Amino acid sequence: MTNVTVPGANHSTVTLSYDRDANATIAQQIAGAISAGLAGNTIFAADSAFGPPPTPPPGLTGEFVQSTAGVSVIPASYKYVVNAASTAVIFGSGAQDESILSGAGNLTFFATAGSGTIVGGGGNSLISIATSDAGSWGIALGNGDDTIRALGGGNDTISAGAGKNVIQIGSGSNFITSDGSDTVLASSGSETIVATGSELVYGNGSRLLFVGSGGGGATVYGGTGSDTVYGGSGPDLMFGGSAGKNFLQAGSGVATLFGGGDGDQLYAAGASAQALHAAGGNETLFGGFASGNDTFYGGSGSDQIFGGSGNNVFVAGSGAATVAAGANNIFEFIQGQAGGTELVKSLTDASQVHITLSGYGVDEVSNALAGQTSTGGATTIKLSDNTTITFENVGKLTSGNFT
Repeated sequence: MTNVTVPGANHSTVTLSYDRDANATIAQQIAGAISAGLAGNTIFAADSAFGPPPTPPPGLTGEFVQSTAGVSVIPASYKYVVNAASTAVIFGSGAQDESILSGAGNLTFFATAGSGTIVGGGGNSLISIATSDAGSWGIALGNGDDTIRALGGGNDTISAGAGKNVIQIGSGSNFITSDGSDTVLASSGSETIVATGSELVYGNGSRLLFVGSGGGGATVYGGTGSDTVYGGSGPDLMFGGSAGKNFLQAGSGVATLFGGGDGDQLYAAGASAQALHAAGGNETLFGGFASGNDTFYGGSGSDQIFGGSGNNVFVAGSGAATVAAGANNIFEFIQGQAGGTELVKSLTDASQVHITLSGYGVDEVSNALAGQTSTGGATTIKLSDNTTITFENVGKLTSGNFT
């Protein structure tokens, strides 16, 4: 814990405790501004121990110290609030560049207008910025379990600490640092989330950029926008937005990626097993940077699928897929899920073809082999559900190619 001393009313001082050094640094800067204002007779200080905040003298900015537990409504002429109480409910003044300092106590703060900075020291806080507030706020809380509803249209910067936090954001362009076990609910704006903890993110109608850099695992649901998601060390679960043109990049850990629309790009990475699922549009699934045993699922559109250096599985969809595969891969076809066309490239010999059929009849293999055709150095087989598979640079297949 780091203590910050803030000057108060009647030449008193208030000591606030902070469990995060970054928050203590911000609080110290604001405390310095208050000290300079009191010394220069530009700030009028009041304390809840003497009643509600009075109107400051003309030309002065107010500082209000919440030293006793309770509810305070801050007049418009106050710019600084210092909460030293164990529990406080504070309604902001609506001023521009308002500064709220709170120590280890539990703070509930409401803003319907204005902008500013809110710094918490580790209690369980509720911060509510109304939808009517177009100002931008910097919110840096401690390691308690916090709820932040920054629903306005401003561009907010939020760091909720390492607790179990709920963060709801509005229509602005927001930047969120997530260190704890957080749930983030986006709206219609845009947000950048840099996460080191365990996150659950709902993109809704926003444009989302998510960067996972920790090992807590993240679940990210894109909404109606086009989203960019980078995984961490997992386990991660990612869903692209329904508008398409999503970019989903797995991290180094176990990950499952789902495309959300047309034009998505899904990338595997690292040595852990990962699964990439194409959506209904024209998708690109890329494993060229990965060395794990990954699984690639084709969709109903026209897909480009590139395997990595591991032992990959390619599960056919109902659309048209072009697959670049390696020598130790499995091509899986599931009755009721397949039905499209698949062109397999990058093989050089029939011994590299390993096919698994699921849900088909007992005669499926023999019928496929009997009907196979070879043209221009490529071999094509057809299944009973009209699935058509062509292997380039591969000669005649035998029953040994089926597992």
